[in-house]
Amino acid sequence: MKKFSPLFFLLFAIICSCNGSGQNFSRLEWSRVRMDSTWNAPGSRAAEIIGKYSPTIDSLLIPIGSSAGQMESYAPESPLSNLAADIMLGFATEYLRESTGDSGAKADMAMTNFGGIRASLPGGEVSTYDVMSIFPFDNKVVILDLKGRYVRELFENFARRERVEALSGVKLVIENKSVREALVAGSPIDDQKIYKVATIDFLLFGGSNAEAFKECDSYIDTGTYLRDMISGYIKNETAAGRVIDAGTDGRVAVIKAEEK
Repeated sequence: MKKFSPLFFLLFAIICSCNGSGQNFSRLEWSRVRMDSTWNAPGSRAAEIIGKYSPTIDSLLIPIGSSAGQMESYAPESPLSNLAADIMLGFATEYLRESTGDSGAKADMAMTNFGGIRASLPGGEVSTYDVMSIFPFDNKVVILDLKGRYVRELFENFARRERVEALSGVKLVIENKSVREALVAGSPIDDQKIYKVATIDFLLFGGSNAEAFKECDSYIDTGTYLRDMISGYIKNETAAGRVIDAGTDGRVAVIKAEEK
């Protein structure tokens, strides 16, 4: 998928700055303007704004790690979506252990939405800008206490729609719009058990048809944005001398009648 150029963000800043007078307009006109070097002429307003914001933009382009190869996102599972969900599951487990002091605490499953993954991860060097392009929304990581009956309801909704979201800690097989197999943390779903589910606040409030999450008993807002969580993971892996790598493992399958 196409990513926004850093120049897009600079142009946006220019427009906002030049239109900040608070005037009311009764008529607007527009025309095409060629974006060439004249916009950055010494002493121009554009040059002033570009000079102001360039250090911030440039810092986003500094590599923070590297990946073994380009990763795409697609349903029902893909290298990039699996990577994002797996990072979230690990992050939630670490958060619970640090916040509770219980070394045995853990998240049972994690879920984010495919709609929030907006670009591919490049092969080779990866920058903060790449991560921001992939995860551009202000979604925070939250951890829910959710009864098993609602986890089951979530999966059944996936089955009816034959559409799933990015999952970790789960084995899910959907066939002919029915759930054929559903495991969480390696075991069948217990309707009365309270599961620790890591997700994003957008889904917590029912986004992407995750209505079942509204039934959670309680939740923790970690205060961490999804993109910052991903960037932090990449930096930690880099510090440990590892490259970013992920693949598919059959955790989710959607079998439609016509595919038999």
